[in-house]
Amino acid sequence: MSGADHAIKRGGALMLALHVTAYGRPPVAVKDAPRPSPSPGSTLVRMSAVALGHLDRTVASGTFPAAPAPPYIPCGDGAGRVVESESFPAGALVWIRGGGLGVTRGGVAAQYALVPDAACHLAPPGADELLAACFFSPATSAHVAVHDLGRVQAGTRVLVSGAAGAVGSLAVQLALAAGARVDAMVSKPERAMLVPQGARVTSGAGPYDLFIDTVGGPALSERLDLVAAGGRAVLLGYTQGSRVELDLPRRMAHDVELLFLNMQRRAPQAFGVAGELLTRLSRGDLRLNLSCYPLEQAGLAWQALADGSAAGRVVLQL
Repeated sequence: MSGADHAIKRGGALMLALHVTAYGRPPVAVKDAPRPSPSPGSTLVRMSAVALGHLDRTVASGTFPAAPAPPYIPCGDGAGRVVESESFPAGALVWIRGGGLGVTRGGVAAQYALVPDAACHLAPPGADELLAACFFSPATSAHVAVHDLGRVQAGTRVLVSGAAGAVGSLAVQLALAAGARVDAMVSKPERAMLVPQGARVTSGAGPYDLFIDTVGGPALSERLDLVAAGGRAVLLGYTQGSRVELDLPRRMAHDVELLFLNMQRRAPQAFGVAGELLTRLSRGDLRLNLSCYPLEQAGLAWQALADGSAAGRVVLQL
């Protein structure tokens, strides 16, 4: 085995790590996990922080195809400092993404991770370590939704659902930066305070040229009615449900373009803008709300992610 899979082997130096011990259960912190040893083609990283997302919960449920067998170390996104590598200088800050980490093989939620070189990415100068650990998925998804699919321009009338969440709030900010007029929808009144300044919180007005939907669910059909005829709707989430019923004759008459965001197919665009987005976030030009927990409190983080009480991106610190 290679890469992060070595984290499961026994023997040698020990470290703190998360283990999914059985499908359907939250991960537990263990203090006697084996520390991985360097190997060719991989980079040994002293982890600083790890992102915890809905995908990690899905993989740990056992319903995800090709999920690693328990016990395994979860989470595929993180950031840390290079300890030993043939490809990166020691001490360099790298953010980690790719290689099936945390999805089809062991992940990086540990003090040390052995990461395939192809899944390590040098962070730009001045990058924030916590943001480097968790920015990629929400920031690149929001960018592609706003610019590649949404084609936002100055004056575009935009509605964003789930605007207090990680992806939604970044979509709001990117649309505002492009000169759009942005309205925001939130799931609860108390979450309105998390909506970026410059957007108007609304329960629905319209008409809009573009609707960016991050929540899905049965009410999606009603929200589509807010889009002007000939407009566009970008669909990139389903936290409120994965099924929706559409009246096809009505939708055909309405003539709204439905665009589904598949970031696996758009990986080249995502990696192409990642460095710029991390720089903008680290400078404060863009803001990503974080809910941070020490690794030992991963169970609390897991529950906050499940019940929606976490504000923004959930991060485990080491």
